Amino acid sequence: MDDLDRVSWAKLKHAYGRATDVPGQIRALTSTDEDERREALSALHANIFHQGTRFPATPHAVPFLARLAADPATPDRELILHLLASLALGYEEGHLPEGVGIARWREESAGVQSRSKEEADAHLERWVDEAPNDAVRRDRAYVRQTYDHRLERIFDAAMLASYDAVRENLPISLLADGDPHVRTAAAYLVSWFPEEAETAGPALAGLAEADADPVTAATAMFALSLLPWPAGAIESGLGHADGLVRDAAALALVNLHGEDAPPPARDAVVRLLTATGPTPLPYAEGDLATLAARVSKRRLPGEAPARARALIARLAAAKPVDAFPIAGDLLETVEDAPELRHAALTAIADLGDDAWSWINLREVLRAHGVPDDRDALREHLRDHLRDH
Repeated sequence: MDDLDRVSWAKLKHAYGRATDVPGQIRALTSTDEDERREALSALHANIFHQGTRFPATPHAVPFLARLAADPATPDRELILHLLASLALGYEEGHLPEGVGIARWREESAGVQSRSKEEADAHLERWVDEAPNDAVRRDRAYVRQTYDHRLERIFDAAMLASYDAVRENLPISLLADGDPHVRTAAAYLVSWFPEEAETAGPALAGLAEADADPVTAATAMFALSLLPWPAGAIESGLGHADGLVRDAAALALVNLHGEDAPPPARDAVVRLLTATGPTPLPYAEGDLATLAARVSKRRLPGEAPARARALIARLAAAKPVDAFPIAGDLLETVEDAPELRHAALTAIADLGDDAWSWINLREVLRAHGVPDDRDALREHLRDHLRDH
């Protein structure tokens, strides 16, 4: 790691200013002291990946992190691989379950970089004017007022540069690593790089078909649906002895083929809408019900009633911090099913004070044209009943 000091970290910025602390944090990932390693990893999540934002320093850290992940002597290599995924993607929610639309991302980034300030201002004005409702228009107007053309271009460039830095250093060889935790994390990481499908696809297919670790096999199966890759290696998973592998195979097949997936796969995805408890699958933080809701929303539109019922039940039992993403999935489900909308909004109105204290919930409601105040929402529901 001697060349770590050849990078001009003092000239690079991260979330807290000059990135002079980054080389020490990267070196600390090799420490024999677990607390020191965890502290360094937490610091890197906060400074070169701050709330999903990547910075000019971020892509420069990637080659060193990839090198550590590839070295069997490095502790916690799977955690470093997950950090690399974050540096490439931001948060996976924006890419799940479709996978990374890299062609669209590159096109949009080229637009950001090529637009003058005057063109960007005009683009934002149109965006505000095209808002679907007053609440969204207010949110967009705030973005318009706080927009900084120079910073927008810097952050946009850093995001794509970070993704490309991970792609350039993508550790596909770790799909054959002796540690199943590393293989699983590597399968998760490479699934976000469709431009590398020709190399990654066969390696993932081999894991899906034959890996002795069920978590690795399950991860590889769903990973194949994100590249995407032909489903041949996935189909046998429906008959696997391990339940997580069967579930991942079903989710992957529906994600690839929708209504044309085998009936057992479609039935399994509907069943998973009511799954409870965490799993070791890295996607959606191991929550199969969330993953099933998003896959079925994309690929099984006819299952909207079952999906809405499951999401309403989950919302009623959710912790406050989990309520707003579930509410978002629920409102997306009922967008095209107005007969389900009243029940969905009632479930949201019935959330407790702790859930309603989160601004994230209010943002979700505004984005869907729903009153973002609980009393106003209840009045809206009463008006609906009177009108019907």
